[in-house]
Formats: sequence, C-alpha cells, structure tokens
Amino acid sequence: MADTFASMARRVDQFKKELTDEALGHALGKMAKAEATAAAFADLGGDAKFSGWKPTLDTRYDIVGRGQVLLKPTRRSAGPWTVAQSGRNAGDAGIGPVQGPTLTRTGRVSRARRKRWNGQTQGKGTADDARAAIDKKAPGVVQVQVGKAIRKAFD
Repeated sequence: MADTFASMARRVDQFKKELTDEALGHALGKMAKAEATAAAFADLGGDAKFSGWKPTLDTRYDIVGRGQVLLKPTRRSAGPWTVAQSGRNAGDAGIGPVQGPTLTRTGRVSRARRKRWNGQTQGKGTADDARAAIDKKAPGVVQVQVGKAIRKAFD
C-alpha cells in the first residue's frame, strides 16, 4: 500500500510503463497467430498446408494502434488462405477454361499450353474459424496483460 501521494504516483507511473501498446500488441499478435495456425491445422487435416502444395498457411501481425493488431497472411500464403476460406475457382461460377483454339497474330493455331481446368472445391471457412477463436480469446489476453502490469506496479 502506498504511504504518500508521491509514492502512489510513482506506482501509477510504473503501471503505465508496464502496460505499453507494444507489449499488449505482441501478446495479442502471438495469440492470434497461434489461433490462425490451429484453425488451419483443424481444417487441413493435421498440417497447415494443402497436400501437394508447397506454401503453408502462415500469418503475420502488425501493431496498428492502441490495442489493435492487424493479422494477415504472409505474401506467399495469401493464395492458400484464400482457397482455404472460399475454395478453388469459387469466383468463376462453374465456368471452365475457354474452349477452342487460340490463334496467333498471323492466324495460325497457337502451340502454347493452356491451364488445365482442375475444377472447383468447396471452401472450408478457415479464416472465419480463426477470427471467431481470436475474438473469443482476445479479452482474456488483455486481462492477463493488465493483471501482470498491476502485480508488477502495486505488489
């Protein structure tokens, strides 16, 4: 317990130093990354990547503001996250590749290879699952960080 106003002011200042935006942001970011990875593991069957695909479903976080963390896929894993969320060729509405020969400028049939149609897949909603888990656990992480700061400053 504080004896004087000066000692109480020092403890409050110490509490404010302990509870920084950076410490809170890193705690939230680490939790969010773990929850996103857990959602990927659950939807993709034991590992965080599609079978036959090289990139894994990785995420990164940026501290945007006070208590705000932006969680986003890494550059390499943006495509796999999109497929895990919405499915493959989901925006094409069932339309396959254009049929018929492709002509060159001179009018001959092009010998260039075309992308093979690999069909559509159903999305698993992986990002939505991760967001729901993060929203559920975020208040607990904030409460733990505030509790640590209180114990350091006032005990």
